[in-house]
Amino acid sequence: MGITKKINFWVLGLFFIFALLGIREYFDPYLFLHVDNMVRSKPEPLALELQEGVSFHLYRDNRPHIGKIAALQKGLVLVWNGEEVIEEGYGFGLPLIQYGDLVYLSRLADVEAPDDITLIKTYTISVADRWSKFLQKKYKDVEPLGTVVVTYIVLSPEELIVDVDFTGLTVDWNTAYLMNEQGAVHFPYYENSAGERQIGEQVGIWQATRDFGCWISKDEELRFCIETEPGRQRFIGRECYYQYNWARFYLLSWSGIDLKIEAPMDNYSYKVLVEKVNEP
Repeated sequence: MGITKKINFWVLGLFFIFALLGIREYFDPYLFLHVDNMVRSKPEPLALELQEGVSFHLYRDNRPHIGKIAALQKGLVLVWNGEEVIEEGYGFGLPLIQYGDLVYLSRLADVEAPDDITLIKTYTISVADRWSKFLQKKYKDVEPLGTVVVTYIVLSPEELIVDVDFTGLTVDWNTAYLMNEQGAVHFPYYENSAGERQIGEQVGIWQATRDFGCWISKDEELRFCIETEPGRQRFIGRECYYQYNWARFYLLSWSGIDLKIEAPMDNYSYKVLVEKVNEP
C-alpha cells in the first residue's frame, strides 16, 4: 500500500470514528459535557453550610456529569469533608413529574441565594424520559410543562427543610417524585426505624415502604435520612454497577429515599437530616 493510500485509509478511519462519536453525542451527550467544562469556565456552585465538614452545593447547570443522567439537572449535592458524594445520584429535592404515560425532568434551571441559610432552585420541566431504543434519545426535549420551585432552608446543624412549590406547572400532572439520592459507593448501608441494618444489595433497586430509615456512609460516620409526616409513601433503593445501551456504557451509582406525591398538590415540605453518627 502506498503512502497516499495509507494516509487516506487513516483519514477515512478517523472520519468514521468521529462520525460515530458525533452521532452518539447527539443522542446521548456525555463527552461533550466534560470537554465543555475543560474549555469554558463555569460558575462555582452556590454553597450552603450545615455544620463543620458537612455542606451542600447547588448548580445552575447540570453538573456533576455522571452516568446516564449526566445532561440532566441535579438537586442539592452533599459535600462531606470537602468532597462531593453525589456520584450518579439525583441529589436532594430533585422533582420528577409524571404526566400522562411519561415522566418529565429538567435540563434547565435557575438558582439564587437570598440569605446565608437559604438556596432556591427553579427547575424548568421540559425533558421526557423515554425507553432506550436504537437511534432514539432517551431524554427528549419537549415543550415545557412549567416550573417547580424548590427552596432549601437550614433549620439546625443537622436539619434541612425542603419546600417544593408545584404551582408553576401548567398541566394537570398525575404524580410527583421527589428524589433524595447520594452516591452508592459512599452510602452502602441502610438502617430502618427498628435499627436493623442491611447492605445495599439486600435493599433492592426501588422498594416501597412507609418506614423511616437512613443511608449510612461506608466509614459509618455520616448518615442521611428523610423525615415526612407519618404514612407518606417512599421508595428506598440502591444501584452500583455499570450498564449499557446502544450508545455507551454508563455508571449507575446512587443510594436514595424518594418520595411519592399525588396530585393535586400546590406545596409540599419535608426534612432532610444529615447526621454525624459517632458524634457524642
